[in-house]
Amino acid sequence: MSGEDGRHVIVETSELEAFCTAAYRAVGVPEADAELASTSLVEADLRGVYSHGVVRLPIYIERLAANAITPAAAPKVERQTRTTAVLDGDNGLGHVVSARAMEIALDMSAGEECAFVAVNNSNHFGAAAYFAEMAAAKGAIGFAFTIGGINHMTPWGGADAMLGNNPFAVALPTPLGFPIVLDMACSVAARGKIIVAAKDGTPIPGDWAVGPDGVPTTDPVRALQGFVQPIAGPKGYALTLTVGLLSTMLSGGAFGSEVTHMYDDLERPQNIGHLFGVLPISAFREMDEYNAHIEKAARDIKGVPLATGTDEIFLPGEREYRLKLKQRDNGVSITSAVLEELKAMGGNYGLKAPEPIRVEQDASAA
Repeated sequence: MSGEDGRHVIVETSELEAFCTAAYRAVGVPEADAELASTSLVEADLRGVYSHGVVRLPIYIERLAANAITPAAAPKVERQTRTTAVLDGDNGLGHVVSARAMEIALDMSAGEECAFVAVNNSNHFGAAAYFAEMAAAKGAIGFAFTIGGINHMTPWGGADAMLGNNPFAVALPTPLGFPIVLDMACSVAARGKIIVAAKDGTPIPGDWAVGPDGVPTTDPVRALQGFVQPIAGPKGYALTLTVGLLSTMLSGGAFGSEVTHMYDDLERPQNIGHLFGVLPISAFREMDEYNAHIEKAARDIKGVPLATGTDEIFLPGEREYRLKLKQRDNGVSITSAVLEELKAMGGNYGLKAPEPIRVEQDASAA
């Protein structure tokens, strides 16, 4: 089944999670860690963040099989105060290390204190929202910052890559049934979206990236050979630099020329850095007061008269939440090209990838 027609296939969520877990187990990841990493991957696809979903599984498995990621890592706290810690990820899966770091931050916070955990010796952690939402579920504002696993953005005015697109997320609890979540990379589009387009054989918008010659391109393959574009020009450059520094300078993670290439260098550990933060609402005001205030704020935003051609105003993270509910019940959408890659990867380990339960023309139909 080719991905060149842009088709999306719908698979059972539980089957996809089970396949991902089995793949992780096949390369030596302990069961609990494999299940956590699989859940976070499929969660991204459920929310429509396809650039950080199961499209990433093959490179994780390849790095694990090459021991570029330690399968049975044992993260340990190497420095700690009452409300801060530095966690050595032991070169483990970024999803597992990051969940542990946020758990430590929440434990130190105990609903009363602001807490931050810096992380070194980790790996690519997927979608940042997953970890920020862990705090929101506990009545706290959650922060997640990370440096990218590839340098593919130039400093503003430069001609060579020295930065990643360095994603971050902020999640605020609400009484609306879902948190308000900002989850973004500092590039116009995440490199993962370009990877998905390259696998599907579909063009990308002309403002996403430039080729190796510095000329804007709609060819995703050429874009992967070049550089992603920062949002808002020099402001995006400054933002990605700041997120990268926050993710590494407190923990000793790799930065700039120290960053290796997640896809091309399968020999050296990456020493990816993260930073996670927790601000418990109850440390600042009563929770019922906060809930009433943020609920009114949401009404104010969503109640603005609609511009022509607009059906509804969404809060950050609201569309992803709705899509997650829909796909969780009806099956998760992935591109046919990604499914073929999963099948090929699974075949190397005697694993059978999920079969489609139906075919859609685009992910929005899921």
